[in-house]
Amino acid sequence: MLKEERYDRILAILETEQYVSAVKLSKMLYVSLPTVRRDLAELGRRNQIVRSHGGAKKIQAEHIVAPLDFRKTVHAAEKRALCRRAAELVDHKDIIFIDASTTTLQMADFLSEKKGITVITNGIPLATLLVQKGIKTYCTGGEIFENSLAHFGSFAEEFIQRFNIDKLFFSCHGVNEKGMLTDPSLPETQIRKAAINQSRETVFLCDKTKFSLSTPYNLVSIQTVDYVITDSPEISKYFPEEANSKIIVV
Repeated sequence: MLKEERYDRILAILETEQYVSAVKLSKMLYVSLPTVRRDLAELGRRNQIVRSHGGAKKIQAEHIVAPLDFRKTVHAAEKRALCRRAAELVDHKDIIFIDASTTTLQMADFLSEKKGITVITNGIPLATLLVQKGIKTYCTGGEIFENSLAHFGSFAEEFIQRFNIDKLFFSCHGVNEKGMLTDPSLPETQIRKAAINQSRETVFLCDKTKFSLSTPYNLVSIQTVDYVITDSPEISKYFPEEANSKIIVV
């Protein structure tokens, strides 16, 4: 059985069983346990399954990363308002990182007046827009994630570590009930963690549709972010009175 046939078979099994162990898959597919584990790792990398307790479970439909062209059209006006406000936090000569989310994509339209800035990103569409506007831009390189046209992996993470970043601008899929920022893509979560580690200040952009959404991978607690830019005062439910984060409602 070819690899892609095994992948299809594993996904078909998960349609009916929701969770299956690697040992059981090995017996069902008549292949070795190491082979099954490699298959599960690849399906996890493609964001088609979630690895769990020695096996795998199906990713629910609401956790699947939609194609970039579709996500750009969802709540576009709200995202633009968030980006306009976020750009006001950029100072001349700043070194900033902007992630590959569609929420931050429109920041490119509001940075032309910022003199001497340097932008680092793992997003190919964003890098293209920035270069067209004459903004000094670095794109991380690395393997490309098809659904988001974003670079990811160890090469991209190591590239980020070369910079001392003044401000990071990022988003993710949602904020769960415990105030954790979560995302369905482990590779993109790892990229954001690398950028957080290199950044002096962090700015999280989040429209109200992302409240109380939980996906498989945790990034950080929202209370550790320096700035939160949102379109709803409801965001305050995630913060105790003594929280240090600055909340900006647009």
